[in-house]
Amino acid sequence: MRKYLRVQMSDGLMYDIPAEIIAEHRASFFESNSADKLTYHASSVQPRLHGAEKEFALNNDNIMLDWATNKIKWEDVKEHAIRVQSDSDSYDKDWETAPKKIIEH
Repeated sequence: MRKYLRVQMSDGLMYDIPAEIIAEHRASFFESNSADKLTYHASSVQPRLHGAEKEFALNNDNIMLDWATNKIKWEDVKEHAIRVQSDSDSYDKDWETAPKKIIEH
């Protein structure tokens, strides 16, 4: 089963975003912002850091929910969003406050 973040916009429409997209976004952030600050071979640390951070997020729903709400914009995920109901592309304002939950298909 794959995990998804289900988000309901203010107009009632729901979208599922693959959790892997959120975990990848988070891992990429930490990879580029943490490994560069290390004083030893950052190039050997980055792949391990990326994988560990991605796995950590995929296994922690609250971390993913928090990251999606506070660090991701609708623009970052809309191309991956699977519409559960109808359509609209102007959700930048809704994204931060829209109810979200992690589901599995």
